Amino acid sequence: MRAILQPVLLFLGGPRTMFVLVTARDASPWALLVRQYFFADWQFAGFLCTLIFVDTVTGVLRSWQKHQVSSRAFSRIFIKCLVYLLLLVLAHVMTSFTIKGKVNVVFQWFDTFIYCAMMAREALSVLENLAAVAPELVPKKLVKRLALFSEDPEAALGELKATPKAASEVVSPEIVEFPNPSSVPTEGAIIN
Repeated sequence: MRAILQPVLLFLGGPRTMFVLVTARDASPWALLVRQYFFADWQFAGFLCTLIFVDTVTGVLRSWQKHQVSSRAFSRIFIKCLVYLLLLVLAHVMTSFTIKGKVNVVFQWFDTFIYCAMMAREALSVLENLAAVAPELVPKKLVKRLALFSEDPEAALGELKATPKAASEVVSPEIVEFPNPSSVPTEGAIIN
């Protein structure tokens, strides 16, 4: 059958079509192996790569603005991608393994947890970078909340306290800080 189809395909599509078909035929067992044992959710991988790209661009902007651009920071991108790749494989294996041919039901939540953790980490990093590049674009309350998720929350909160405050900044829904005593509202005033 192959002896008949190969000349026909070569005649109809040309050598490039034949090369693509032969390559696909040879690679298909490897693709099945990857899908079954390593990773299968390529749509999620596309979203994750998009966030990694956006994080990288905003990180470069942040470094450029602080005049701290270095090749060492770029090497961390490859390490992060390697760690994410290993986490994706781990999540796939934990949710896809079978025991005596029966589907695993104990760890079905695991891949969702890992995927959400990676996406949240990348989104937080993008927001941190944007807050450093243009602080007026990201609300201050959001920046304070993000500081709690950083690797060193005390240092991040200390850095935020060092930045000058607005004329009257709401610290919590009940407390309002006023810069001087003359701007304190009189009794009966309504504060929004």
